[in-house]
Amino acid sequence: MLLPFFPRSLAALAATLLAGCSTIGEPPHDWLLLPTAAVAAVSNGYVTIPGLAAGVAVYAVLDPLAPNWSLQEARLGEERYRLVLRMKAVHSGGAGEAHQIFIRRAEQLAGQPGFAAYEVTRWQEGIESNRPFAQRVAYGDIRLVRSLPPLAAKQP
Repeated sequence: MLLPFFPRSLAALAATLLAGCSTIGEPPHDWLLLPTAAVAAVSNGYVTIPGLAAGVAVYAVLDPLAPNWSLQEARLGEERYRLVLRMKAVHSGGAGEAHQIFIRRAEQLAGQPGFAAYEVTRWQEGIESNRPFAQRVAYGDIRLVRSLPPLAAKQP
């Protein structure tokens, strides 16, 4: 008997929260239909709690707003860095971005005080066959080039 009451109370709580948000400023009148539509969809069975939970789970895995590549950086010496890029297992585009991200980070590292440029000493792209999804990876090493001291500071 408690189970049929739970979705209705959850829908009423969601409608109350959404209606409370509509009191800030003067929203467009179309937004006022959202709480009513949510209550009607849940009470008529168009949206079920398991269906909503499945939608949240799919969104958590896909997460369209998350970056496509993760970057790990390791300092190999005072002037050398290794950059490792890994693409999301489930993605929607971004397959050709690895080199752009690598170059952008290399330029940031070369912008540190005392350095003028960088040199790519190694670059490799590939695919690692992980379970359950294969994953694009890219590895690269850079060497930072020190800036020359100003000519006025040199002693003859």
